[in-house]
Amino acid sequence: MNGGHELWNLASGQHGVLGRSDLLASGVTPAERETLVRRGLLVPVGRRTYLVGGSARTTDQDVMAACVDGAGVATEGTACWLHGIGGFGPGRPPAIVTLEAVRDYRIGGAAVHSATRLSRRDVVRVRGIPTLGVARALFSIAAAVPRIPLAVVDNAVDEAVRDGKATDGWLRDTLERIRCRGRNGVSVFEAILDRRALGPTESWLEREFLRLLDAADLLRPKVQHVVKREGQVAARVDFLYEREGIVVEVTGHAGHSLIAQRASDARRRNAVAATGLLVLEFTHEQITREADYVVDEVRAHLALGAARAG
Repeated sequence: MNGGHELWNLASGQHGVLGRSDLLASGVTPAERETLVRRGLLVPVGRRTYLVGGSARTTDQDVMAACVDGAGVATEGTACWLHGIGGFGPGRPPAIVTLEAVRDYRIGGAAVHSATRLSRRDVVRVRGIPTLGVARALFSIAAAVPRIPLAVVDNAVDEAVRDGKATDGWLRDTLERIRCRGRNGVSVFEAILDRRALGPTESWLEREFLRLLDAADLLRPKVQHVVKREGQVAARVDFLYEREGIVVEVTGHAGHSLIAQRASDARRRNAVAATGLLVLEFTHEQITREADYVVDEVRAHLALGAARAG
């Protein structure tokens, strides 16, 4: 067989997956291909895809096979999974996007979506698998709403920026570059970026704070609890540890920047402090960039509060 050594090297870099085009480019004739199949050296797994016989089956291999068989790249939740964003799995079957003139359909090992435009800059390789880059991957799940819940997309964008895998400016630039009338996902993605431009919402910060507590195995507080003083409502607080006498407030980096808002926040904190509760306040930057500090402060004050409570 011509080009055998190079062919197996190629397969090793593709998780044991070879396409018909790979075989032809290496000089393998259709007759030789059929011989390899009969001998069990190649195992058909799709319309035009083969696995090297005896190669260990892995999830990465399944996704690679889907990309090769569909002549596409990983998209939607499969792409986000490869980038480690949003808690997605690889997909069953994996999702790919192709420039071939097809409508959405399923082939043996993939859910295939068609695209009319896909720039080289939009495609990267993750563990050797052709994949939409982070920005286009996030846009692809926005285009899948409501099949993929909006809250899941929203959280995935927040997570990607928080973890340094994307920036708001890059995501906005990508949107402007690919937007066109009627393109699925434009309005959803734009609304998410507009929301981020106004600063993280309290609910987002609250979810992130609770996530930090859960990861550190710390007690969860009451959420959005009304604190009273002498029978009158003093304030609604973000979090309350009632037994320990601790209130925790989270503050977005933009939502509390106006003078009137800062004055209102100060009055609210004073009203809470007057009830005898200890007020801890953490900013967006601390919650997203100084998680250890936030966790350590909460843990230390919970211990002190528990000791006071006896």
